[in-house]
Amino acid sequence: MLTVTDAAAARLAEFLDAENCPQEIAIRFVVDGQALAMRPDRERPGDTTYAHQGRTVLLLDREMAELLANETLDMDGEKLVLRGESESP
Repeated sequence: MLTVTDAAAARLAEFLDAENCPQEIAIRFVVDGQALAMRPDRERPGDTTYAHQGRTVLLLDREMAELLANETLDMDGEKLVLRGESESP
């Protein structure tokens, strides 16, 4: 299962707030060409969800959850980064 650090979850919450997204909207990771992209979306049945201070901030469908199972979403300065289980911050 993807690990989301507190700092990364807080950054996602800040982004949602800055974009004036309603409470039911969170970030969904999607494949965009050869890269991952973030898109605002609503929770769907079967999604894995991640919350920060009571608000859902990240959504992963089953396929994305499997793809990112051994990763950690973290912050590197001001940027969100994915780190593999063998990478150190």
